[in-house]
Amino acid sequence: MRIVIGLLILFTISFGTNSCQKEFSIDAVDSSLFTPPASSVTGNFTATIDGVKFVANKMTAAAKTSGVIAITGQSADGELIMLRVADSGVHVYSFTLNSATNVATYSKDTANAYATNQGNTAAESGGTLSITSIDTVNKKISGTFGIKVYRQFDSKQKNITEGIFTNISYATEPIPPSNASDTFRVKVDGAQFPTFSVMGVAFFGKINLSASNQDVSKTVGLSFPADVIPGTYTFSSFGPDYIGQYNLGTAYMSASSGTLTILEHNTVTKRIKGNFNFNAEELLGTKKAALSEGYFSIVYQ
Repeated sequence: MRIVIGLLILFTISFGTNSCQKEFSIDAVDSSLFTPPASSVTGNFTATIDGVKFVANKMTAAAKTSGVIAITGQSADGELIMLRVADSGVHVYSFTLNSATNVATYSKDTANAYATNQGNTAAESGGTLSITSIDTVNKKISGTFGIKVYRQFDSKQKNITEGIFTNISYATEPIPPSNASDTFRVKVDGAQFPTFSVMGVAFFGKINLSASNQDVSKTVGLSFPADVIPGTYTFSSFGPDYIGQYNLGTAYMSASSGTLTILEHNTVTKRIKGNFNFNAEELLGTKKAALSEGYFSIVYQ
């Protein structure tokens, strides 16, 4: 699938400090850059989704880092809108079918997401984001947007209009290195993945793990139920329970086959250990990757 399903894009924007490692958000794309807080609202973020008012009254956040601007808003009932563009400052940005740098998504409760770079025509997906103000002193960002987002696997669409965000606080930290106590390793097409940053978060009944290289051009993500117990489970392209993802530049690949073996899950310390392997492929494209000898030992938040 061309976007990250339920994990990398939904590791969405927070910038708090956990016990040992500072985490911040996208990611959308890639949402591998960010992690949602339990509840955090700055400024205002509203829109109309298929004629129904949306208010981000659970979480708003933004990032301006590594050549990317990302803005996110989440409502109390689990609706999530994410906007990610290549940073050109105050500017009018376009979301198009073939864009990998400028992508907007909509999801609810981490279900398979809708996106501006899915679909077959401009009538199905696309739109614009206008960044109207960036206050670099107080680190606040404002703008407007209107988008159509599409979900490829069931051909459904959402029309999001009248999008407005004002004075959303943004962060500028670079992606943090991994906590020394966490481990994430895997081979991609036989070569060791260059893990730099590792994140783990539990929300909406899922544990989501993400690893990236230093410039975030490569990411690996895993998502599975928060109450998972030791055992072996099968990945599926459309989940909903066990999802694997590999992103390489502008290619976003989902696990079409493979297994996840949970070795240990300590719900008190929140450390989870496991092995995994999967074959990943683009839903609409032709790129593929084989992930093997995967292992993780991570404390999630």
